[in-house]
Amino acid sequence: MPAALADVGGHDLIGFDAETPALRAMMAHLPGVDRSSFALRTDSNLAQLAAIRAGFGIGLCQVVIARRDPALVRVLDDIVFALPLWIAMHEDLKTSARYRLVFDALVEGMTAAADSAQSSETSGSA
Repeated sequence: MPAALADVGGHDLIGFDAETPALRAMMAHLPGVDRSSFALRTDSNLAQLAAIRAGFGIGLCQVVIARRDPALVRVLDDIVFALPLWIAMHEDLKTSARYRLVFDALVEGMTAAADSAQSSETSGSA
């Protein structure tokens, strides 16, 4: 297990393939790590998570997701990226009571999960 970011070069890394502005901004916080550092590159978050779970290498995933899997081990807990969370609904559906009820429940649940993840980040637990 790497003790510091400088140690990740000796490990298989899992990351994104396409270099988007968001990925470039995130990679700016990881000196020495770039697209060519990844042993597995995929733009699918689900494929990345499956590879991490399968033990293929070290990758990034949301703390709130990783916390649900006791087999996952947090590596380099000082690396934290705040990501915006958007929940969207088609404009034509927002007046439907059923859709609005589901949408509001999703907003409430995801807000609670995000708040929980953020509070554990500030307290130092994962």
